[in-house]
Amino acid sequence: MTAPKYVAHRGYSMMAPENTIPSFELAGRSGFWGIECDTYCTVDGRWIVHHDRTVDRMTDGTGKAKDFTFEDIRNLKIDSGHNIADYPGLQVPTLEEVLEVCKKYDMHAFVEIEHYHTDADLESLLAILKNSGIFEKCCFICFNADDLRKMRKLNAEVPLGYLSAKRPTPEDFEIVKELGNAFLDYCYNETTYKDIERCHEAGIEVSVWTVNTKEEAGLFIKAGVDYITTDTMLHDNQG
Repeated sequence: MTAPKYVAHRGYSMMAPENTIPSFELAGRSGFWGIECDTYCTVDGRWIVHHDRTVDRMTDGTGKAKDFTFEDIRNLKIDSGHNIADYPGLQVPTLEEVLEVCKKYDMHAFVEIEHYHTDADLESLLAILKNSGIFEKCCFICFNADDLRKMRKLNAEVPLGYLSAKRPTPEDFEIVKELGNAFLDYCYNETTYKDIERCHEAGIEVSVWTVNTKEEAGLFIKAGVDYITTDTMLHDNQG
Protein backbone atom coordinates (compact mmCIF):
# COMPACT_ATOMS: atom_id res chain seq x y z
CA MET A 1 0.00 0.00 0.00
CA THR A 2 1.36 3.39 -0.99
CA ALA A 3 1.44 5.96 1.83
CA PRO A 4 -0.56 9.15 1.25
CA LYS A 5 1.08 12.49 0.64
CA TYR A 6 0.46 15.04 3.39
CA VAL A 7 -0.62 18.57 2.53
CA ALA A 8 -0.38 21.36 5.11
CA HIS A 9 -3.75 23.13 5.19
CA ARG A 10 -3.10 26.87 4.84
CA GLY A 11 0.42 25.98 5.91
CA TYR A 12 1.21 24.40 9.28
CA SER A 13 -1.76 26.33 10.62
CA MET A 14 -1.91 24.60 14.00
CA MET A 15 1.45 26.18 14.81
CA ALA A 16 1.29 29.60 13.11
CA PRO A 17 -1.44 31.86 11.71
CA GLU A 18 -3.04 30.31 8.62
CA ASN A 19 -2.04 31.42 5.13
CA THR A 20 1.01 33.35 6.34
CA ILE A 21 4.65 33.03 5.39
CA PRO A 22 5.55 31.60 8.84
CA SER A 23 2.91 28.88 8.49
CA PHE A 24 4.27 27.86 5.09
CA GLU A 25 7.86 28.05 6.30
CA LEU A 26 6.99 25.79 9.23
CA ALA A 27 5.37 23.32 6.85
CA GLY A 28 8.56 23.22 4.83
CA ARG A 29 10.80 22.77 7.85
CA SER A 30 8.48 20.05 9.16
CA GLY A 31 8.82 17.97 6.01
CA PHE A 32 5.36 18.27 4.50
CA TRP A 33 5.07 17.03 0.91
CA GLY A 34 2.95 20.04 0.03
CA ILE A 35 0.83 22.96 1.16
CA GLU A 36 -2.67 24.19 0.41
CA CYS A 37 -3.35 27.91 0.09
CA ASP A 38 -6.38 30.05 -0.78
CA THR A 39 -6.24 32.84 -3.34
CA TYR A 40 -8.16 36.05 -3.97
CA CYS A 41 -7.59 38.57 -6.73
CA THR A 42 -7.55 42.21 -5.63
CA VAL A 43 -9.46 44.83 -7.59
CA ASP A 44 -6.20 45.89 -9.24
CA GLY A 45 -5.29 42.38 -10.33
CA ARG A 46 -2.84 41.06 -7.71
CA TRP A 47 -3.26 37.56 -6.32
CA ILE A 48 -3.12 37.33 -2.53
CA VAL A 49 -3.29 34.34 -0.18
CA HIS A 50 -6.33 34.60 2.09
CA HIS A 51 -9.29 32.33 2.85
CA ASP A 52 -12.36 34.19 4.09
CA ARG A 53 -14.74 36.35 2.10
CA THR A 54 -13.93 39.19 4.50
CA VAL A 55 -10.67 40.23 6.14
CA ASP A 56 -12.33 40.63 9.54
CA ARG A 57 -11.39 37.33 11.20
CA MET A 58 -7.67 37.37 10.41
CA THR A 59 -6.68 41.05 10.22
CA ASP A 60 -7.14 44.41 11.89
CA GLY A 61 -9.27 45.52 8.95
CA THR A 62 -12.86 45.01 7.88
CA GLY A 63 -14.57 44.43 4.56
CA LYS A 64 -14.77 41.99 1.66
CA ALA A 65 -11.41 40.68 0.49
CA LYS A 66 -12.37 41.03 -3.17
CA ASP A 67 -12.97 44.77 -2.77
CA PHE A 68 -9.46 45.70 -1.62
CA THR A 69 -6.63 47.11 -3.69
CA PHE A 70 -3.29 45.41 -3.24
CA GLU A 71 -1.86 48.43 -1.43
CA ASP A 72 -4.78 48.53 1.01
CA ILE A 73 -4.61 44.81 1.78
CA ARG A 74 -0.86 45.06 2.39
CA ASN A 75 -1.47 47.83 4.89
CA LEU A 76 -3.50 45.45 7.04
CA LYS A 77 -1.87 43.50 9.85
CA ILE A 78 -2.74 39.89 10.61
CA ASP A 79 -3.82 39.84 14.24
CA SER A 80 -5.35 36.37 14.69
CA GLY A 81 -4.37 32.72 14.45
CA HIS A 82 -2.34 30.15 16.36
CA ASN A 83 0.61 31.61 18.29
CA ILE A 84 -0.05 35.05 16.83
CA ALA A 85 1.93 36.68 19.66
CA ASP A 86 5.07 35.06 18.24
CA TYR A 87 4.51 36.68 14.84
CA PRO A 88 3.95 40.45 15.14
CA GLY A 89 3.54 42.61 12.05
CA LEU A 90 2.46 39.90 9.62
CA GLN A 91 1.03 40.95 6.25
CA VAL A 92 -1.29 39.11 3.90
CA PRO A 93 1.16 37.40 1.51
CA THR A 94 1.10 37.30 -2.25
CA LEU A 95 0.87 34.00 -4.08
CA GLU A 96 4.34 34.65 -5.51
CA GLU A 97 5.76 34.86 -1.98
CA VAL A 98 4.10 31.60 -0.95
CA LEU A 99 5.39 29.78 -4.02
CA GLU A 100 8.90 31.01 -3.23
CA VAL A 101 8.62 29.20 0.11
CA CYS A 102 7.45 26.07 -1.70
CA LYS A 103 10.44 26.33 -4.03
CA LYS A 104 12.81 26.77 -1.09
CA TYR A 105 11.59 23.60 0.61
CA ASP A 106 10.78 21.57 -2.51
CA MET A 107 7.07 21.44 -1.62
CA HIS A 108 4.07 20.98 -3.88
CA ALA A 109 1.30 23.60 -3.89
CA PHE A 110 -2.46 23.06 -3.94
CA VAL A 111 -3.67 26.52 -5.00
CA GLU A 112 -7.36 27.05 -4.32
CA ILE A 113 -9.20 29.53 -6.52
CA GLU A 114 -11.48 31.52 -4.19
CA HIS A 115 -12.43 34.67 -6.12
CA TYR A 116 -11.48 36.61 -9.23
CA HIS A 117 -13.03 39.49 -11.20
CA THR A 118 -12.53 38.66 -14.88
CA ASP A 119 -11.35 35.71 -16.94
CA ALA A 120 -8.14 37.65 -17.55
CA ASP A 121 -7.44 37.25 -13.84
CA LEU A 122 -7.31 33.48 -14.34
CA GLU A 123 -4.69 34.00 -17.04
CA SER A 124 -2.57 36.04 -14.62
CA LEU A 125 -3.03 33.37 -11.94
CA LEU A 126 -1.79 30.69 -14.31
CA ALA A 127 1.15 32.91 -15.27
CA ILE A 128 2.22 33.17 -11.63
CA LEU A 129 2.48 29.40 -11.42
CA LYS A 130 4.28 29.16 -14.76
CA ASN A 131 6.83 31.75 -13.62
CA SER A 132 7.35 30.22 -10.18
CA GLY A 133 10.00 27.71 -11.19
CA ILE A 134 7.93 24.90 -9.68
CA PHE A 135 5.04 24.72 -12.14
CA GLU A 136 5.34 20.93 -12.27
CA LYS A 137 4.70 20.82 -8.51
CA CYS A 138 1.55 22.96 -8.61
CA CYS A 139 -2.14 22.29 -9.10
CA PHE A 140 -5.36 24.29 -8.87
CA ILE A 141 -8.28 23.22 -6.70
CA CYS A 142 -11.75 24.74 -6.69
CA PHE A 143 -15.36 24.09 -5.66
CA ASN A 144 -16.58 25.59 -8.94
CA ALA A 145 -16.33 23.15 -11.85
CA ASP A 146 -16.78 25.95 -14.39
CA ASP A 147 -13.71 27.74 -13.06
CA LEU A 148 -11.73 24.53 -13.46
CA ARG A 149 -13.06 24.18 -17.02
CA LYS A 150 -11.86 27.71 -17.78
CA MET A 151 -8.43 26.89 -16.38
CA ARG A 152 -8.24 23.71 -18.44
CA LYS A 153 -8.93 25.71 -21.60
CA LEU A 154 -6.02 27.96 -20.67
CA ASN A 155 -3.63 25.07 -20.01
CA ALA A 156 -3.84 21.39 -20.86
CA GLU A 157 -1.15 20.26 -18.41
CA VAL A 158 -1.75 21.70 -14.96
CA PRO A 159 -3.43 19.20 -12.59
CA LEU A 160 -6.90 20.22 -11.35
CA GLY A 161 -8.70 19.17 -8.18
CA TYR A 162 -12.49 19.33 -7.90
CA LEU A 163 -13.43 20.20 -4.33
CA SER A 164 -16.65 19.00 -2.75
CA ALA A 165 -18.12 19.07 0.75
CA LYS A 166 -20.72 16.46 -0.23
CA ARG A 167 -20.70 12.71 -0.72
CA PRO A 168 -19.02 11.58 -3.97
CA THR A 169 -21.42 11.27 -6.91
CA PRO A 170 -21.23 9.84 -10.45
CA GLU A 171 -21.43 13.44 -11.70
CA ASP A 172 -18.14 14.17 -9.91
CA PHE A 173 -16.48 11.37 -11.86
CA GLU A 174 -17.77 12.80 -15.12
CA ILE A 175 -16.44 16.26 -14.30
CA VAL A 176 -12.99 14.89 -13.51
CA LYS A 177 -12.88 12.78 -16.66
CA GLU A 178 -13.98 15.78 -18.73
CA LEU A 179 -11.24 17.95 -17.23
CA GLY A 180 -8.48 15.40 -17.70
CA ASN A 181 -5.41 15.18 -15.44
CA ALA A 182 -7.70 15.85 -12.49
CA PHE A 183 -8.51 14.43 -9.07
CA LEU A 184 -11.29 14.65 -6.47
CA ASP A 185 -10.80 16.56 -3.22
CA TYR A 186 -13.42 15.66 -0.59
CA CYS A 187 -14.38 16.63 2.94
CA TYR A 188 -13.15 13.72 5.04
CA ASN A 189 -16.33 13.21 7.06
CA GLU A 190 -18.37 12.80 3.88
CA THR A 191 -16.02 10.20 2.40
CA THR A 192 -16.03 6.44 3.05
CA TYR A 193 -13.76 3.51 2.23
CA LYS A 194 -16.19 2.51 -0.54
CA ASP A 195 -16.13 6.02 -2.01
CA ILE A 196 -12.35 5.91 -2.28
CA GLU A 197 -12.51 2.43 -3.74
CA ARG A 198 -14.98 3.57 -6.42
CA CYS A 199 -12.80 6.54 -7.29
CA HIS A 200 -9.75 4.33 -7.69
CA GLU A 201 -11.71 1.83 -9.77
CA ALA A 202 -12.50 4.76 -12.08
CA GLY A 203 -8.82 5.68 -12.23
CA ILE A 204 -9.27 8.85 -10.15
CA GLU A 205 -6.99 9.97 -7.32
CA VAL A 206 -8.61 11.17 -4.08
CA SER A 207 -7.62 13.82 -1.57
CA VAL A 208 -9.42 14.37 1.76
CA TRP A 209 -9.59 17.44 3.98
CA THR A 210 -9.20 18.41 6.80
CA VAL A 211 -7.96 15.40 8.82
CA ASN A 212 -6.51 16.35 12.21
CA THR A 213 -6.20 13.15 14.26
CA LYS A 214 -3.95 10.14 13.73
CA GLU A 215 -6.95 7.86 14.26
CA GLU A 216 -8.84 9.44 11.36
CA ALA A 217 -5.73 9.50 9.22
CA GLY A 218 -5.22 5.80 9.90
CA LEU A 219 -8.62 4.97 8.48
CA PHE A 220 -7.88 6.84 5.26
CA ILE A 221 -4.44 5.29 4.99
CA LYS A 222 -6.06 1.84 5.14
CA ALA A 223 -8.53 2.98 2.47
CA GLY A 224 -5.63 3.93 0.21
CA VAL A 225 -6.36 7.66 -0.07
CA ASP A 226 -3.79 9.53 -2.16
CA TYR A 227 -3.53 12.87 -0.30
CA ILE A 228 -4.40 13.98 3.23
CA THR A 229 -4.79 17.68 3.96
CA THR A 230 -4.23 18.54 7.62
CA ASP A 231 -3.68 21.44 10.02
CA THR A 232 -1.24 19.46 12.16
CA MET A 233 1.44 16.76 12.25
CA LEU A 234 0.01 13.29 11.63
CA HIS A 235 3.13 11.28 10.88
CA ASP A 236 6.86 11.48 11.53
CA ASN A 237 7.50 11.62 7.79
CA GLN A 238 5.05 14.00 6.13
CA GLY A 239 6.32 13.33 2.60
